[in-house]
Amino acid sequence: MGAGQSAELGYGSPPEELSYILADRFATKCFTSLELTHFKDNFFFRASEQGGLRYWNEKTLSDFLGIPDGCYSAAHQYPLDAGPVLFRMVSYLGAFPFQSTMAPSVLTFEAMVKVVVLLTERYGKVLKRGRRDRIKLLFGSLADVGRRDLGSSPDRGLEKEGDGSGAEKEVDESAAEHSHAPGFAIDEPADEEFDEDDEDDDLALAALESLDAIEVFKHDHRIDKTVYETRISIDTFRRLLMLLLAIAPLNSLESVQTFMSDLREERLDDIQKQADHIIAAFSPEQHDGGISYKAFARTITTSLPYLFDPLTPLFEHLLFSKNLDFSKRRQKGPSLPIQDAIEKKEATPPPPSPLPSIMLPGSFESSILNPVLTSHLSFFLSSTSPSLNLFRSGIRLHPVFSTIAHGSSLTSFSHHVLTWQSATLLILHGVPQNSSSSSSSSTDLVTLGAYLPQPWKSSSSHSSISTTTTSDPPPVLFQLSPTHLLLQGNTSPSIVQKQNLPPAYFSTHTGIALGCQIPPSSRSHHAQPTPHGAGSLSIDVNLETADFIALPVGHDGVFLPSGTASPFDEPVKNKLDIYALEVWGVLPDPEQSSTEGVNAVEIQRNKWEFEAREAERRRNINLKAGVGDSSQESARWLLETAGVIGDQQGGRHGGSV
Repeated sequence: MGAGQSAELGYGSPPEELSYILADRFATKCFTSLELTHFKDNFFFRASEQGGLRYWNEKTLSDFLGIPDGCYSAAHQYPLDAGPVLFRMVSYLGAFPFQSTMAPSVLTFEAMVKVVVLLTERYGKVLKRGRRDRIKLLFGSLADVGRRDLGSSPDRGLEKEGDGSGAEKEVDESAAEHSHAPGFAIDEPADEEFDEDDEDDDLALAALESLDAIEVFKHDHRIDKTVYETRISIDTFRRLLMLLLAIAPLNSLESVQTFMSDLREERLDDIQKQADHIIAAFSPEQHDGGISYKAFARTITTSLPYLFDPLTPLFEHLLFSKNLDFSKRRQKGPSLPIQDAIEKKEATPPPPSPLPSIMLPGSFESSILNPVLTSHLSFFLSSTSPSLNLFRSGIRLHPVFSTIAHGSSLTSFSHHVLTWQSATLLILHGVPQNSSSSSSSSTDLVTLGAYLPQPWKSSSSHSSISTTTTSDPPPVLFQLSPTHLLLQGNTSPSIVQKQNLPPAYFSTHTGIALGCQIPPSSRSHHAQPTPHGAGSLSIDVNLETADFIALPVGHDGVFLPSGTASPFDEPVKNKLDIYALEVWGVLPDPEQSSTEGVNAVEIQRNKWEFEAREAERRRNINLKAGVGDSSQESARWLLETAGVIGDQQGGRHGGSV
């Protein structure tokens, strides 16, 4: 890329030249000079050469990113084999903004520059009108139903390269002789009308406007209507999802091997199950086994906004070269021995290390949350910023309450949860009551949860209400299995300010209620909260059963309808037997706001110590008086109100509601 090549070219310039100039702008404006130096070293150090053209093939890409060649589970037939899928994606993105004529692109340095800029969303520095989302672009890179026959290797992207011989080698050699290959059928312009709201490809339009080549867009890159008629195959999407679930906590400078070295059968099974739960949210059965653009765009936008976030740190690895690690001393002389030594070091896999976890140690170990499930949560959950997911925001989860560790008692629940002064994550495992206990299995398990941004508050001796304001992040109600389902909190001021519609409600007489309408209080009668709006979760006083409701309509409640549902979809109504229920406290990033995190833990500990001292003082009340002694009755009433007597008999924690 030379400076002389960055001159403005308008209508009449060939797409190859315009694409080259755009890559030059991306490289100079979207990367720092140091990042660009590392990028060049990484690319040219590993590039193959054919006819004077330097490029990457599938094996080079997979080896550099650390993507395994295929990890199989004995219990399931689907492998974690995302290398071919990623290669297909980058071959499509490398042709931006001329996918209709230049995709699949040879992975030259210029093509890889565009790939990294697009997947890390750095294009905002150049494309001022470009949309933040890349949904249509990502869909086109994944859609493989209806692709044009590419000749000798129609499924180049999904074939394993092996040792680089055979059909794959022929494709690479053929590609190296030309600047681009025949396009995909999904990118051919179509004349038929399509009533979609999204009628402009803003990213491509902004790219061509920046090159003063808007006429090229009108004449050569018309909006591709046929993309709406293509599908992403379930196999392709599953392979990518399994990779995203495995590397979701990845940081920019963190080795992918950290997450790939622990792919034992149990973890692979968990990854595949979560991938299937997510796929079910796209309703592939409605589209002949594939995922349509409409379902893809709607589900990603409303229900899985951070699904592709792991691709950002994965491809940012290209911006750091081990060859240029100036903290290490390098020997003088020819560079080849040094490079050979580095390659040898990189070829030796590091010893397995414990997977990083956002769960802090505490009074119990989770029987529900695991690294794969937290990866699933990170695809839609954000606590501190709407642009940062669970991992990027740096939060930690502190164990607060567990039915397995603390017992199925509302007294114990109140003792632990009401003393936690921060946001909470409630999550439970259950099985539908209509499932036979003899035939039920792990596939019958339903996983539900809610994120509540405000701490639970005690409003009286019998109830606890969690309230929120319009400035707070909205609460979230979700289902993780068997089908991913997300119900966002309603931020309408008319709903937020209603006192009888709290996000969460707790009462020793009626249990726990989320997204329910609370009836007026009465000393003589305790009416049950009633579901209101699009979604609700009710848990009985014994923490044994739960009722979950998700409706495709209803905008007058705490939770809004799921974005994955249409008004004609069937409502979800489940009555569950609870196997385990847990509450986790949400702590902010300890490096950025450590004071808040310490305060939440310290406040809870101080309240527990105070309750322990009060319980000890009450135990010293004289209960040895006569049967008719009024002091005995008063003391016993005090102990029962405090929950001390019942807790001593049941082995539960003391404390009052």
